[in-house]
Amino acid sequence: MCRLIAFTAIEPKGFHDVVGSNFANFTSLSVEHKDGWGIAHDGKIQKELKPAHESFDFSNAVNQLKTDGALLHLRLASKGITVEINNNHPFIYEQFTFMHNGTIRPTNSAERLISDKFKAFIAGSTDSELLFYAVLSQIAELGLIEGIKNCINLIRKNADYSALNIVIQTPEYLVAVCEFKEANPSGLNSPDHYELRFTKTENEVVVASTGWGNTDWQRLANHQILVVDRATLEISISSL
Repeated sequence: MCRLIAFTAIEPKGFHDVVGSNFANFTSLSVEHKDGWGIAHDGKIQKELKPAHESFDFSNAVNQLKTDGALLHLRLASKGITVEINNNHPFIYEQFTFMHNGTIRPTNSAERLISDKFKAFIAGSTDSELLFYAVLSQIAELGLIEGIKNCINLIRKNADYSALNIVIQTPEYLVAVCEFKEANPSGLNSPDHYELRFTKTENEVVVASTGWGNTDWQRLANHQILVVDRATLEISISSL
C-alpha cells in the first residue's frame, strides 16, 4: 500500500519539470505513506526511512535531479512487514529498477519463482523484493515483456494479493503493470487507490498512482501492461 511515480523523457528533467506544481501534492501523500521513500535513476538509488515530506534529503534529491528517467516510491509498509531500509523501494539489479504497490499473501508467494541465480541477492523481508527477483527470473527465461506477463499471471493464479502494480525501467523501456483485486475490502480511503494513470507529451511519459491531482490523466485499465520505448516515447498497451 504505497504511492509511486515514474517518468521517462527525451532530455534530462526532474519530477518538478514533468509534473509541475502538483508534485507537492504527491509529496504530501507521505503523511499517510510514511514508512520511507526511495528514488532510482541512472543506475543509482537513494533511500531513507524518514517520511518524504519531513526529509531534507528527499527535497535535496528531488531538486537536484536531472535525468531522462527515474522511479520514485513512497512506502506504507504492509501489515507484518518490517520498516527497514532493505525493504524500501525501488529495488535495483544491474540495468533493472523496480517498484511495487500492493500486498501479496503469503509474503513468500513469489519466492518459488526465483531462480538460484537471484536468490543470493535478496536483502530484505518484503514480498515486493521477492516479486522483483521473481520477475527478473522470468525475464531471464522469456525476455522482458513476456517474462513480466508470465510472472504476474503466475502469481495471479497461485497467491492472494491486493495489487501487483509494478513499474520496471531498463535503459530501453519503461514498463507499468496495473493488476489489482477490485473487490478487495482493504479499508482504503478511495475506491481508485490501486489505479495507475499516465500522461504523454512529445518530450516525456509519466506514470503514477492516484490520489494527488492526476485524475485527468489517462487511466491504465486493470489487467493491462503499458510499455514505453524510451528512445521514441512510443506507447503500447496490452492485456496481461
